[in-house]
Amino acid sequence: ANYEGGNYGYGTAKQAFYELLVAKYAVERERYNYYMNNLEEIDGALEIGAKKARVVAADVLKRVRVKLGY
Repeated sequence: ANYEGGNYGYGTAKQAFYELLVAKYAVERERYNYYMNNLEEIDGALEIGAKKARVVAADVLKRVRVKLGY
């Protein structure tokens, strides 16, 4: 509305939009920075997921092998 009303140029609108995005995603940016500085937590979470996936995959592979006669 300010842009269309005049006296509010493209550069000002762009800056306002940038500030809005920074404010809106501040929490997400903080979390991202935290995890990028603590990669061992990401590795730990990935390992937990891998363990869960191995259990499911082992069951599926067992059923496939039985069906194929292995």
